[in-house]
Amino acid sequence: MKIAVVMLEYNVQGKGQGGASGPGALLRAGLLEQIEALGHSVTSVKRVQLTAEEEGRYGSWHRVATAGRHLASLVASARSEGAFVLGLLADCNGALGVIGGLQRGERPGRPRRVGLIWIDAHGDYNTPETSPSGMLGGMPVAVAAGKCLHRLRTESGIATSLQSPDILLVGMRDLDELERDALEKDAMQVLRESDLVERSPALHDSMRYLSEREDVIYVHVDLDILDPECAPAAGLPSPGGLTGDELGRALRAMLSYPKACALSLVSYRADADKDGRTLEQVLAAIRGALS
Repeated sequence: MKIAVVMLEYNVQGKGQGGASGPGALLRAGLLEQIEALGHSVTSVKRVQLTAEEEGRYGSWHRVATAGRHLASLVASARSEGAFVLGLLADCNGALGVIGGLQRGERPGRPRRVGLIWIDAHGDYNTPETSPSGMLGGMPVAVAAGKCLHRLRTESGIATSLQSPDILLVGMRDLDELERDALEKDAMQVLRESDLVERSPALHDSMRYLSEREDVIYVHVDLDILDPECAPAAGLPSPGGLTGDELGRALRAMLSYPKACALSLVSYRADADKDGRTLEQVLAAIRGALS
């Protein structure tokens, strides 16, 4: 398989901090060599790079949208070359750029239908009105679904908001009260953490449903789906979760469906991973997904 690696090393904190330190650390740990040892061809490594003028623009949220727009172009370019997209992203906001890039089709004015599988300890379905913290990283699914921050969505390249049936949320174990209410009100598709571990019939039913409905499927992984006991430097840790091997086996099952054309892993805080334990789990998950 031809694989294009796309990297986003910006978040609301800036470049290379927190989760934005993860993409580069994974490359330095030999990720590309490990992918090629599995029999794949890494055709390109594409990095988002903001200009000095773009980095100086007002507001961290606006810079997130600018970075997302650049990421969308890189993703669209990789897909036009027939490559599977492996995203190494600073945080969950990068998903907006990936979706925007995947929506770009051969025919102008007809965005591709993108199915989104959101694997995360959190729902990320808050809005500025419901979020207890006001953290932008808790909103990207709601943004992609057209629930809030419409300029952020459109500047990140998403031409058409995703609908509830386009989205599958998997593994959530830490939800805010109003966020839970919104998920129920919008009849969002939700699977449990155990569905990942067991690669359950419900998981395969959902994959078949999305395969029939969508043009392409994007699998997004916030690495705090991992158990903080073995991966303490992944995302926003919360009790419970999977090992890297368990996550890798689940991803391999999902990527076996032909329309699954992109996988992103986000929020590896390499600058906090002093003993390398989290790195080992993340690499195990990627190897398992692509084996």
